[in-house]
Amino acid sequence: MRFESYAASDRGRVRQLNEDSLLANEQEGIFLVADGMGGLSKGDIASRIAVETVNHFISESRVVDITWPIKPQEQYSMEENRFLAAISMANWGVYSEYLKDGRNSAMGTTLVGLLVDEQAAIITNVGDSRVYLIRNGKIRQVTEDHSLVMDEVRKGTMTPEEARVHSQRHVINRALGIAETARVDISSIGIRGGDLFLLCSDGLSDMLTDEELLAITRSDSAQSLRGLGERMLQEANDRGGKDNISLVLVRFHDEGSRG
Repeated sequence: MRFESYAASDRGRVRQLNEDSLLANEQEGIFLVADGMGGLSKGDIASRIAVETVNHFISESRVVDITWPIKPQEQYSMEENRFLAAISMANWGVYSEYLKDGRNSAMGTTLVGLLVDEQAAIITNVGDSRVYLIRNGKIRQVTEDHSLVMDEVRKGTMTPEEARVHSQRHVINRALGIAETARVDISSIGIRGGDLFLLCSDGLSDMLTDEELLAITRSDSAQSLRGLGERMLQEANDRGGKDNISLVLVRFHDEGSRG
């Protein structure tokens, strides 16, 4: 399955510093978005360490016999285990930086990722950055936010509409770097020609609803991934740009098709 990608990040209209990091490594099929936690120390460093560590481990472990930080688990494929190991190493990298720095406040970052494995997309998530799949004219969030308000939504004590405007909607209960180990969601999705994956920080998903994101993918801007990405960034900024805005778009094509 062929694919193309586009990645972009913007500081937004309010923040003085962009604490997001992102990666689109088409050669290795690694795509990542990390959102450094602005309320903590050095969020930009945390997100950069996470992205660089995951990219390095996956790339190196495919060609060199290196030590894995965790033992592979039987229920996961080799590439799923590789992704989990990379994120485990990234978590330790951020946590170690906090220990070395000696500050009283923790360091942390969210992380969402997509790893291409032949005919499947492996999706990982820690925190409230998101991965969406746009397929056959419909949009679906394929990750679950690890946040206090979404816990309430899952329990049925809060509606998604209430969660979207709740004063504590940005309080997350999972992140990389805040402890020695991290709980990571992982799943695999079969890829079809025409599939479009959107990885983004909450600076995009807070400003635009799922339906608005889908509408942009149907616009003239969607003829190219760059045009689509730039349109999303512009719309988010036009709505206020209250946080850093980062996105990675990955579009798949059948081998015989153009695009």
